[in-house]
Parts: sequence; C-alpha cells; structure tokens
Amino acid sequence: MDMARFDLNAVTAFVAVVEQRTFRGAARSLGVPKSTVSRRVALLEEQLGAQLLQRTTRTVTLTDVGEAFHARATLALSTLSDAARDVQQSEAAPRGVLRLTAPLSFAENYLGDIVAEFLRGNPDVRVTLDLTDRYVDLVAEGYDLALRAGELADSTLKAKRLGAGAFALVASRKYLAARGTPKTPQDLERHDCIVYAPTERGARWPLLSGRRVMPLPVRPRVAVNSFLLARRLAVAGLGIARLPARFSSELEAKGQLVRVLDGYAPPPSPLHAVFPPGPRLAPRVRAFVDLLMVRLDGLRS
Repeated sequence: MDMARFDLNAVTAFVAVVEQRTFRGAARSLGVPKSTVSRRVALLEEQLGAQLLQRTTRTVTLTDVGEAFHARATLALSTLSDAARDVQQSEAAPRGVLRLTAPLSFAENYLGDIVAEFLRGNPDVRVTLDLTDRYVDLVAEGYDLALRAGELADSTLKAKRLGAGAFALVASRKYLAARGTPKTPQDLERHDCIVYAPTERGARWPLLSGRRVMPLPVRPRVAVNSFLLARRLAVAGLGIARLPARFSSELEAKGQLVRVLDGYAPPPSPLHAVFPPGPRLAPRVRAFVDLLMVRLDGLRS
C-alpha cells in the first residue's frame, strides 16, 4: 500500500463507527454526513484490500482483521493526539533553549539585566548567548535570534526594529589640551582616533555634511572591538573615540570626556532583532523580543 495516499480521515471515521456502533452515530460524533462516513470507511477498506466491518441493517461488527486493525489504529490516533497536544502546549508558553547572538559591546552593556529578567519570568527556558561581532548565519548555525546594529543587508530573514542608538565623538580634556579641538570633520585627519573594529573596516566614520551623511576617513591610533575598552582608552587620552552616546554620557557628566564636532553628530544607528524565515516565532523568541521592546524603549527613534 502507498502510505503517501493513506487517508487519516478514513481511519478516524472507521474508529468512530466502531466506538459509536453505527454509521449514523459516527457521523453525529464527527459532525459530517452519514454518507461521508460510509465513503471514508469504504475507501479505507479499498486501500487496505480487506473488509474491516460486517454491516447489517441494524448492527455493525468487526471482522477478525478489522478487530486487529482497530486496536492498532486506536493506539496510533491516540499517539497522534498526544503529539499534537504536546506541540500546542509548547507553542502556548515559552520553553526550550533560546539561542541568541549579539554584538559583544551591546550585550555587555544592555543584555545582562534583560536576560536575567527574562529567565526569572520564564523558568522553562534556557538561554545560550553568543557574543560576537561577526556575521552569523542564523539558519546554518541554528540560532533563534540575532541582534544586529546598523543598516541591514537585503536577505530572506525577518527583522524587527528595536530602536536606534545615537553616537557621539568624545575625547578627554587632556588629549584636547595637547592636540587641539577639531572644528570641522576634516580636522580629524590630524587627530589620533580610537576605532571600533571590525565593523569599521577602512576606518571611516559617518558624519553629517549638510543634510548628507558622509563616510569620513580617519586615522586609527587604536582599533578595538569593545566600546568599553575604547571608552577607557579615550579617558586615558589616547585619541578621539566614536561611542554610543549612552556609553559616554555618564563620563561626560563627570568631566572625564568631552564631546567634539557635536554639530556633525553621526546619525543614530538602528538596532534590529533578526529571525530565520518561518510563518511563526517560537513563544520563547516572541517573549524575549517583547521584553527587549520594553527595556530598550530609550533606543526608540
């Protein structure tokens, strides 16, 4: 028998007839016409090449082969029902392992408290967090979710914008006293710069020129893939750094860092949650993104 053509509705109709003892009762329990039940049972017998039921005007009884088939069919339908219930329950509440990847510096500054809150509120979820600035292939590497800063390249992935973070150019008073304060973006060519790597390949910073954003070449004194370390190096007087404004605002208030070229402020960098393609998000992913939307409200723009 060709299992690809096996009709599960026919099996369900057969089991219902046995349980209800009549075709009419089976039709009533399934909510279909009696003729449909008769047709499905006849189809099943044709597919199996065997008579399953003895029919009289008043009664329906099982043949020997029908009795054997009924026992196994009932078990199979029960197993399918249990499987469907398990899937529905897993889709109803967050559970399982959430595999997440995010940029190192962003995660170090924002995700600790968010992940802790998420785990406290979802005891059936475990989190695997991979902090990296490389491009991660979500489908090939089996990730549920990626957080990505900057404009997204066209792809088949789904994305949800979480917000946009402003950037600032900052330096220490010590550095500016020794090297002078830049007045125009072109003045940066004469300054040491602390560059975030590897995303700023070619050492270009986007700055405003009129209404246009221009990628301006800068001279890296240091290239590092951590905004925390870049901030520390800026405080130490090693150059001008381009930092997320939230990273620098506290030290600006303390006088340890000073903004420069604020009139040419770099445009905010968008942050997206990116998912593999598919019709629905798993509850654990949806719940985490919902929490991100609330906790990153300050990044909304």
